[in-house]
Order: sequence, then C-alpha cells, then structure tokens
Amino acid sequence: MEKKSSFSIPVFFSVAFVWFTTHFGGGFASGRQAAQFFVSHGWYSIFTPIIAMGLDAVIFYYAWDFSVVNDTYDYRSWTDEFYHPYQKIFSNLYEIIFVLTMGVATAVAFATGGSTIKSAIGTPYLANTIVIAAIIFLLTIFGAKLVREFATYIGIAIIIGVIVVYGANAVVSFPKIINVISAQTADTSLWSALWSMLLYASFQALAVGAYVAVADVLKTRDDALKAAWAGFVINGVLLTLASVTVLAYYPDILEIPVPTIYVVNNGVGGALAENIISILIVLGVISTGVNFVFGGVKRIVSWWPNDNTSQSHSIVASLIFVLITWSIARFGLIPLVAKGYSFLGYLGIPILILPVIYKLIKRRFN
Repeated sequence: MEKKSSFSIPVFFSVAFVWFTTHFGGGFASGRQAAQFFVSHGWYSIFTPIIAMGLDAVIFYYAWDFSVVNDTYDYRSWTDEFYHPYQKIFSNLYEIIFVLTMGVATAVAFATGGSTIKSAIGTPYLANTIVIAAIIFLLTIFGAKLVREFATYIGIAIIIGVIVVYGANAVVSFPKIINVISAQTADTSLWSALWSMLLYASFQALAVGAYVAVADVLKTRDDALKAAWAGFVINGVLLTLASVTVLAYYPDILEIPVPTIYVVNNGVGGALAENIISILIVLGVISTGVNFVFGGVKRIVSWWPNDNTSQSHSIVASLIFVLITWSIARFGLIPLVAKGYSFLGYLGIPILILPVIYKLIKRRFN
C-alpha cells in the first residue's frame, strides 16, 4: 500500500496537489482568470474566490469518497455508478463534456506554453509545443503514482513562485487594495459577482474526471475529506491572493491581456518577476496537460478487460490524447472547439454540481 510520496508528504496531499496543478494553468499564472471571473466585479473579488473553491472542495470530496466506496477510478466507471439508473444518458453526456474540456484545456496548454517559451528564449513555437507534448506523454504512461508525485513537486514549486510574485506585490499594493475595498468599488451587482463565481466553480468541477483517476491512493472517507480540505486551503488561498493583488489595479487592469505582468511592472519584481511568471506559466500548462491527459488515459485503458495495468495500453492511450490535443493547438482549431467550451460552465451546474449537492443532502438525512 502506498503511504507517502517521495517527499514523505501524506498521500491526501498528493491528491490535493493534482487538483491544484490542474487548476493552475496558464490562465491562473497570467492572472487572466482572476481578472475575468472575479476582479471584473470589483471589491466582491475579496471573497468570491474562496467561495468558489469551497464549492469545488465539496464536489471533489464527494467524488473522491464515491470513488473509494465504489472502487471507481476512471471517470466512466465513476459516472456510471453516480448517475445510475440514468447512466446511459448522463454518463455519455459527461464523457462528451470531459473530453471537450480536456481537449481545449490541453490544447491551450500547448499553445500557451509554446508561445511563452518562444518569448522567453526565442526557440521556435512548433519545437516548443513538441517538447511540451513529449513531456506530457512521458509523464502519463507510468501510472497514477508518478502523476501524483509530479503534481507534488510541481505544486510546491508553483506555490513558492505564486507567493513570491503575488505576495510581494500584494504587500506593496496594499493601500490601493484597501481603497478599492473601502469604497466598495464595483461596476456590477453582488448577484452578478456570485453568478460569475458559480460559473468558475462549475468549470473547475468538470475536471473531476482527472481527479478520480488519481484517487486510488485514498482508502477511507477520512482520506477523501483530508484531500478536499487540503485542496481547498491551497487553491482558495492562492486564488484569493491572485485576485486581491490584481484588484489593486481595478478597473484599468481588466483590459490587460496578461495582468500579472502589468502588476509586477507597476509594483515590484520587474524583469526577474517576469521570468518567474514565464516559468510558472510553463509549469502550469504542463501540469494541467498531464493531469487531464492521464484522466483520459485511465478511461481508454479501462476498455481492455482484465489488463488495466498494461503499460503498452497506457502508451497507446496517452499517444492518442496527446496527438489529438497537440493537433488542435497546431492547426488553429482552439477557437472552433472553444465555442462549445464556453458553455461548459453552464452545463456543469445541472450535470454535476446540483446532483452532487442533492446526493450529499440525501445522504445527510438518511
């Protein structure tokens, strides 16, 4: 039985780090997600990020607990049990949604990572995306243990980087943040801010297929609860930190493509902080790609009966997903696929969030 990662960190932390490193992609590192979903609503962004992560923590706790109880560690077997007796409808619907989510998120990872590396060191975009694809492929063919360990290493590195960049600038910009909060500056209503928060939580919740794929290390309901709490603290604190730091420059920053660069150029860090941000973006896009692709790998491998641990099957499955998502990025199909992706936040509410809340309430009263 696997008890600890190579850092001697409890296994529930390694699962929580998979959540964090999937969540922390290029949009998080650049500050674009914080600006779009939270800071665009002004001072409400001091509390809406933590609510969003709290809602996701509830969803993922239930998902991990359900995996432990029902021994379901790929998203299809999980949804078949979860949606029973209506699995023929809703399992297929979730599969379409998850594959679309995974495809766009991983394709965007290739595109963002390739562009970031090109800007940083000047290497060709195509070569950069091939290197990223190779890294993702190699990290997804050796099983859930390696994915968790990679997420732990990368997660710790990202946390340090986020605290250094955002933390330092939050301190420097604190008077500006206080001014925005004290004036209750906002161009939207509270309900609009809460709706945007719910859509963000829904986007993130749809990644549950990637998280149940690494939940086999959790053995009890208590393990699932600890993983959810750990993930909530890590994601909630850092997303709030990012949002509050960007809030200092509200509303001007809303039109900036990479808010984090704007923050460090108007705060502290300069060129050094820009380099750290570039590294964080690359780490974020690779970790997001690894976690999503591995969720798909577990699904494809499950098609082979009585041999779900075969590495050759994992290689084939990973190659399929990596090539598909790399091709989406390479041939400019992201805008086309993203048209469907834009509706995923809405779909996630009735497909996943409401059913989980209903089942939790039902279990509570039973």
